[in-house]
Amino acid sequence: MRGYRWVVLGAATVMQVGISMPQQTPAALGPVLVPALHLSNAELGLLTSAIWGGMLLGMIPFGVLVDRLGERRVVLVGAVVLTAFLLLGSLQDAFLPLLLVFIPAAIGAASGSPGGTRAIAEWFVPSRRGLALGIRQSGVTTAGVLAALVLPPIAVALGWQAAFRTVAVVSLASVVVFVLLYRDPAGGRTRGTVDLRPGVFLRDRRFLAGTGFAWMFMGVLGAEVTYLPATVHSRAGLSAVEAGALLAVLQVGGVVGRIGWGLFSDVIHSRIVAMALAGVLTAVACVLLALYGRAGVPTAALAGFAALLGLSGMGWNALYVTLTAETVPVQHAATAVGVSTTITFTGMFVGTPLFGVLVDRSGGYELPWLVLAAWALVGTAVVLTGRRSRARRLA
Repeated sequence: MRGYRWVVLGAATVMQVGISMPQQTPAALGPVLVPALHLSNAELGLLTSAIWGGMLLGMIPFGVLVDRLGERRVVLVGAVVLTAFLLLGSLQDAFLPLLLVFIPAAIGAASGSPGGTRAIAEWFVPSRRGLALGIRQSGVTTAGVLAALVLPPIAVALGWQAAFRTVAVVSLASVVVFVLLYRDPAGGRTRGTVDLRPGVFLRDRRFLAGTGFAWMFMGVLGAEVTYLPATVHSRAGLSAVEAGALLAVLQVGGVVGRIGWGLFSDVIHSRIVAMALAGVLTAVACVLLALYGRAGVPTAALAGFAALLGLSGMGWNALYVTLTAETVPVQHAATAVGVSTTITFTGMFVGTPLFGVLVDRSGGYELPWLVLAAWALVGTAVVLTGRRSRARRLA
């Protein structure tokens, strides 16, 4: 059965790809959605925020349900809800109805994160967990690559509605793969009464430091995936398809980062140090985009900036999820991830729309990227406060 853990990891990663596609859709289709629905930059950011907001509402309930009822049943129900509302979204033709449909769709998508995290925590020991969760979390950025490469051509040829339907089908199919392949480890699942008392989490400084860092960096993540295509399209003069390709480069960097940072943290025995290094590199990438993300700069250089931003500004996520899962006993891992991500997702409501407002008010992208760099450095300082705690597991 030990070898079957890699099958579980593969199935969880496939599910993560599918369940993450809706998160990436507004950014990937931004150059198409903005003229089609007459959106402002702030409204485009709000579409992304609506997805994260819906996931926020679903994280704690789904985390508790996964710990009590098991991964397969819970994620399947979530996938059905997600698919139904995505299909409904493809029938809308205005900003507000689409915004309202995104919220319940995202609530369904929220089942994937605690479900997949719990599955990996059950099957992998701590010394391998950083790499395993890094691989699984790379599914988020892999979804971004697929969305950036596949959805814009579909939207240009068949309309953005067809792109939405494609995402719905892929999301449901990926969860079906997980449901069919997942098995509990030998000896059964680790069960226990779920304890949601605040003290369970607040006693561990690593939980607080990791959650604070992730709150800041969810704003960074939302801003970068939403506005990188808009930046290079508007400021550097790239076409919608070329901007989508650059978003794909960002996401590929995120795939490499989530796996690489996870392995690195296993080697140095510190999730927090790895998160801090990722934070500093994120600030550097934002400054580069602010100063050089413009017309006249070679496309190869823009791709390099995007890759660095993905490596750091997206790669941190797997470290945070691993750290959070390790602050509690394994039978409470899904609940811990649900509680923490409920808090951190609110950062998306701050960072992403704020970036759009700064673009609209300043009339350009230089200032917003510089502000995002400063934001990343503050988050880096926050996570370093967790190093003073004495860890029972990898810190």
